[in-house]
Amino acid sequence: MKNCWEKNQCGREPGGAKEAKLGTCPVATFSLADGFLGGKNGGRACIFIVGSLAPTERANSCESLANRTKRDCFQCVFFQALKKKYKKVFNLEVFNRYIENSATLTLD
Repeated sequence: MKNCWEKNQCGREPGGAKEAKLGTCPVATFSLADGFLGGKNGGRACIFIVGSLAPTERANSCESLANRTKRDCFQCVFFQALKKKYKKVFNLEVFNRYIENSATLTLD
């Protein structure tokens, strides 16, 4: 399974086609989540990261390139695939524990 920016082809990852115009997506650089469910940085935890942003930031974070409309995270095909594949471990509690452990490891 790919990371969200690869699957959605948003172009907002570092070096992406739309990074200069739209900015770097916070998910692609969220290094504490690196490795979560096998993803790079926040690439498999996008809903937990984008969901924690202010409403205006959240609205601008994920854009469907297919229909050029803003999508709610829960309607995202990538989110649905993660939820189906990882069932019991794809939740905020598990993600938060992962982040806490990552933060502890990087502070040592």
